[in-house]
Amino acid sequence: MILGIETSCDETAVAVLDDDGSVRINLIASQIERHQPFGGVVPEIASREHLQHLFPLITRALTDAKLSWKDVERIAVTAGPGLIGALLVGVAGAQGLAYGLGLPLVPVNHLEGHIFSPYLQREGASIALPERFLSLVVSGGHSSIYDVRRGIITMLNRTRDDAIGETFDKVAKFIGLPYPGGPQIEKHANGGRIDRKRFHFAMPQFNEKSADFSYSGIKAGAIRLAREHGISATGDPQLLADFCATFQEALIDQLFDRLEVIWSQLETPRPTEVAVAGGVAANTAVRERLSAWAAKREVIVRLPEKRYCTDNAAMIAFAALQKPEGATDPRRVSARSRVQ
Repeated sequence: MILGIETSCDETAVAVLDDDGSVRINLIASQIERHQPFGGVVPEIASREHLQHLFPLITRALTDAKLSWKDVERIAVTAGPGLIGALLVGVAGAQGLAYGLGLPLVPVNHLEGHIFSPYLQREGASIALPERFLSLVVSGGHSSIYDVRRGIITMLNRTRDDAIGETFDKVAKFIGLPYPGGPQIEKHANGGRIDRKRFHFAMPQFNEKSADFSYSGIKAGAIRLAREHGISATGDPQLLADFCATFQEALIDQLFDRLEVIWSQLETPRPTEVAVAGGVAANTAVRERLSAWAAKREVIVRLPEKRYCTDNAAMIAFAALQKPEGATDPRRVSARSRVQ
């Protein structure tokens, strides 16, 4: 049995998994209400919240799962990337527990947690990982596509500037919608009779024909349009709905434009499965379009349970299970805000 700890940003999370990937318990202490007044995550507040919630959450996880420390065989913790102060809380806590209890400690890359998360299930053992799959990680801090073969992860593209979730949040904040912005934009994009030609957003392209993402241009264009047309959360609801729908569509269009470029460049045989992960993977339009895209190409699509889209500790423990040789001396584990 493995205990997972996740404190990379604004969610304090603890989970316990069996070796077959069954999730015994997955707890999250959300900080959304603490950060909402600021329209985004304040690193110092996040670190203090982690300090307050981490050990009570660990105690509750073991109690609710009817387990004791004698049942835990190892500990997994997010070591990066993320907010360095937030990471330090989780890593220091995991180090102290592992060293004091004589348990192996597995440092986990936060992105690896997201990549494998679509194979976790609500109940029972995890889905068997295929030999090769394509992974789209789309969240508040990350927008990348990966080729995963036998557990070896190769990055195929990245974002040159803002991540897709970050773009949702920044534009939502500008027009007065609450944090986090992605679910708010999606809610308004589904309201009323949408005019999908009312606003236009250009598709970013690079001179060198790179498949990288770039969302800063769409963000700047959205803010300019909102300012010119007086779009706000308290303004004309139809105008707001049209804006949110076309803005969301522009973000998702770029995601699938780059996915199609990368898919066409992959050597054959191509992956048999495609998976999406990260907070934006909870977006209904993303899930529907990926399902249609995969069906057209006759590949299996893996959509994570929505509880595993946002940051959670179950995905961290599950990623640790994918590297049985990953345990190390707790004193050698360090937190890193950036991971190569």
